[in-house]
Amino acid sequence: MASRGFTLIELVTSLVLLSILAISVTSYIGFAARMVVDVSEREQLLGQSRFAIERLSRELRGAVPNSIRIDASGQCLEFTPFIASGRYLEAPVSPDSAAAMQLATAVGFAAASGNERLVIYPRVPDDLYDASRPHNVTLDGLDVSGAVATASFGSAHSFTQHSPERRFYLLAPPVSYCVQGGQLRRYSDYGFFLQQPTTELIGGALMAEGLNPVGASFTYDAPVLSRNAVVHIVLNFGAAISEDLFFNHEVHLPNVP
Repeated sequence: MASRGFTLIELVTSLVLLSILAISVTSYIGFAARMVVDVSEREQLLGQSRFAIERLSRELRGAVPNSIRIDASGQCLEFTPFIASGRYLEAPVSPDSAAAMQLATAVGFAAASGNERLVIYPRVPDDLYDASRPHNVTLDGLDVSGAVATASFGSAHSFTQHSPERRFYLLAPPVSYCVQGGQLRRYSDYGFFLQQPTTELIGGALMAEGLNPVGASFTYDAPVLSRNAVVHIVLNFGAAISEDLFFNHEVHLPNVP
């Protein structure tokens, strides 16, 4: 009995079917792999965006009242943290003047160097950033050895008016968060500027990337009698993935002057 093999038509048909099966399996594996990569990228982006929002929110809650400044583009936010805050016992208020004032010992004095800028009752940002305003004064020394701290100035100074709660703040250097080139960067230790700095900000720490600058903005609602000040943060982290990932966050600033 003669042996029977495959005909050419059967062989070609088998190759076509195997090719179709291989393409289908490869496409399925490739689709599954892309799904895993997309999910991983989305989780990574979500994690870094949450970190950036949480870090910014925590810092804003420790900002000096009425220190918030936002540039014309709405993509650069500046504020001033405080090293120490408490109540003063005596302060030279117009028309009086003096070269020192008495402070009740407050948490944060241990971190003070004694040459910080002290501010009383800031109503607008210029009251902190403008050194010529009587609301603030640069310390020449801070004696915290006793139950009552003594803050001394280089010369006689007169504040505009008392704080309703007799509250003072020792200012730390300002901090800025800016959206630049699809990144959110944090700038610090650049000093006080009368006008909000933009070109003066160099370097900075990378807080997040993959942002769409078109969907990023900072806005500020000043405090009123019925509520505290509010900073609105809108960031779009969808530049690195196929869909938009918006964060619309509000930060209420509990501090009062």
